[in-house]
Parts: sequence; C-alpha cells; structure tokens
Amino acid sequence: MREKVFTKEKWKNVNNQNKDLLYDYLTELRSMKRSSKTLYQYESDGKMILCYIYDQMDNMNILNLTKKDFRRITLWLLEEREVSNARFNRIFALVRGMCGFAEDEDDYEYEKNIARKVRGLEKKPVREILFLTDEQIHILRNYLIENRMYRECVYLDLAYDSAARIGEIAQVHKHNLLENRMTNVVIGKRGKKFRLLYHKNTLESLKLWLTYRGEDDLDELFVSTRYTNKKALTKEALYEWCVKFRSILKELDGEYIKFTPHSFRHSALENYKRGTHYMCREIGRTFTIEELQVLAHHESIDMTKSYLKKDDDDILSNMFNIDIT
Repeated sequence: MREKVFTKEKWKNVNNQNKDLLYDYLTELRSMKRSSKTLYQYESDGKMILCYIYDQMDNMNILNLTKKDFRRITLWLLEEREVSNARFNRIFALVRGMCGFAEDEDDYEYEKNIARKVRGLEKKPVREILFLTDEQIHILRNYLIENRMYRECVYLDLAYDSAARIGEIAQVHKHNLLENRMTNVVIGKRGKKFRLLYHKNTLESLKLWLTYRGEDDLDELFVSTRYTNKKALTKEALYEWCVKFRSILKELDGEYIKFTPHSFRHSALENYKRGTHYMCREIGRTFTIEELQVLAHHESIDMTKSYLKKDDDDILSNMFNIDIT
C-alpha cells in the first residue's frame, strides 16, 4: 500500500504561505462559479502537493521552486505515484493556476510563473468506447418486450432515442409523459436544464410499461415491481439492467460486449450521424455534427466529435475510390 501523502499532522506544519496561496486561489475559482466537484478535487490535489513539498523539499514556498524542482515533482507523480495522464494534467493545471494567480495579484511578489513551462501529457481515453448497431439495439428490445420486461425496455429505448446520460434518464417522471414526445425538465452536467426527446420505440414501450405498472402515487418513471409498496429506483438500478443486457445480447447475437449506459449515448449519436438509427430511416435523413451537439447538450463540437467513430478511412476511401477496410 502506498504511503499516504496528506495527513492532518503534516498539514499543520505545511508552509503557511503555501496554504494561503492555495485557499486564495480556490476562493478565486469559487467566485468564477467553478463546480463544487472541481473545487474539491483541486483542494485535495493541492494539499497533497503541499504536503510533498513539506516532506521532501524542506517546506519551501511553492513560488520559490525552480524548473528543476517542478521536474522532480513530475517524476514523483509519474514514477512513484503512477498517476494517470489525466490526473497529472489536473494537478499541474492547479499548480500553474496557483502560480499564475500569484503572478497577477499585487499581494504576492511573484513575477515569473515557472510552472507554466511544465507541459501537460497527452490525454489517454479512460476506457474503450463501445458502440452498438441499430440492429443490436432492436435485438435487445425485441427480447425485452417478448419477455414483458417493459420497464427495462423503456430505459433502453429512451437512452437510444434521446442520447441522454443515465443520471438524466433517472430523473424522468411519468406525469404527462405520453403527450408531447418529450420528458419533464431534467438537470444535466453543469446544471443545464432541458427536456429529453423520444420517438416511436420509446412511445411503444412507455405505453406497455405504464399499463403493466398500473396506478400508484409515485411520479418517478422507474419504480420497483417486486413489492406491494412500490418505490422509486435510482440510476444504480438502471446500471444493473445494462449489465444484464450484455448477457442477453451475447445469448441472442453470440458476442459479449462489455458496454455501459454511456455506450447507448455514443451509439445513438453515431447512428444518427451515419443514418443507421431507425429514426433516420423514418424521416429520411441523417444529422449534422452541429445538430448532434445540440441533442447531446455539449459545450463544443469537439466534445461531440470525441463521442463518434473516426472517419479517416471513409474519407480516404472516398477521395481515391478504394476500399481501405
């Protein structure tokens, strides 16, 4: 087990100037409306780095560290702590930010942000992105309907129609759901508020599920069916359904794919783009990247592109009329 870098005992003795800088910078980020999750991560990373400086670098003022000192921290993080590229980049984004804040503020006599010279590492995907074809989605939904698993089918259909995140789908209510082909307002990332759109398949499975469910006083769409007293389900239950879908698809299609709830989001956007989503066939068109960005509620087109398969082979094939695949 790795030795814990931050402890309360060490923190008491950490250079007070370093502590003040960390908290001043976090206050600045808070005023910029950074999320509580980001602030928590930055505070944890900052405390770890400052405890390392206390332990291994004579408790120096972080503003006095040289390029060589920052290189030493880099090697410690990558070789001893074996942090991921993403974590390394986040830590040094904090360090560069702290030093840049001190550089701009008159309260600190600091003129040159040495940490700025520490380059970030290439981002590596945390996990492989897995896509399901429209045919595979329909193989799954047909099984669910045939076996009267209407509730689970609603989740599958709504995820594939709306390209929504699992946490957003878990917020859907049943009230007035069948009237407008859209859900109640849900809250997505960064506090965004929007409705989820759905289409023919979701409408079909919704009618089956709500009829099967019968009358009750709960407004949540997904509720338990095992007990007399129904209760609302959390997104963890939806995740468990997704895990079961893997085995069902393997039995029906012969291939075990370790997809996740986010795979439905990726698959929906990819199939909408390529025109293989059943709704593209219904309305006779595909969707542009700009349209998919709006559907996914992404901040940038680059984020939307990262959700899709690369088109390099298709582009080269079309350029020279050769089959690269």
